[in-house]
Amino acid sequence: MCIKNANEHLAQNQGRLGKEMAALEELGELLALPKPPEYIESYDISHTFGADNVAGMVVFHNARPMKKAYKKFAIKSFDGQNDVGSMNEVLRRRFKHYYEDDEDSTFKILPDLILLDGGQPQVNAVLPVIREMNISVPVFGMVKDNKHRTRAIAFDGGEIEINSHRAAFTLVSNIQEEVHRFAITYHHKKHQKSSFSSSLLKIDGIGEKKAKILMKHFKTITAIKEAGVEELSKVSGISKKDAENINNFYTQK
Repeated sequence: MCIKNANEHLAQNQGRLGKEMAALEELGELLALPKPPEYIESYDISHTFGADNVAGMVVFHNARPMKKAYKKFAIKSFDGQNDVGSMNEVLRRRFKHYYEDDEDSTFKILPDLILLDGGQPQVNAVLPVIREMNISVPVFGMVKDNKHRTRAIAFDGGEIEINSHRAAFTLVSNIQEEVHRFAITYHHKKHQKSSFSSSLLKIDGIGEKKAKILMKHFKTITAIKEAGVEELSKVSGISKKDAENINNFYTQK
């Protein structure tokens, strides 16, 4: 029974591996790559009307998510909505890590393919960075239809239709969904945290420094609301007057 179960498990794994390698081969041929892209990086930008701009980077190794290599980026170079500018910043920072990080960093691995969530504008934003930093990696965009489903791959001013290439289509769709999920999850956490801090900043005597102290100590705005004056005033940097103001602010809401 053990041998039978082991053989069935092996057959299932071999079958899955065969399908994954077939998808990589099909994708490589479709994009005219020199070999199947075993190591793929994908990027997506997320924000709320230009606020709390972030980017997510996911990695697929042999067509499977390699979560230990996922990275998060908070956009630093500007405020406001600019997906193209954000993509430019993120790829520049990513390859700066490639040159400067220690050898054990996953940033030291050059991908066989980069897939950006978006069309030709995102690709155009990244190509100058790639050339400037002497990186040789093919870059393509993942284009969605009006229902936010993967439709095509953007490259060189045109689009490559992938719907008829089932294995490659499934792989690219999975990558696009995963990078979107990862980026938007990070954005929601960052946006929630900034919203918490902004509510604290409305309290008399509470500036950014004290708001950060409170969030670091209590972790959530709910915990701050539930804390009494005595508990709040025990926090280093928070006076009894601050504690009273905080307590009054939230009990009046």
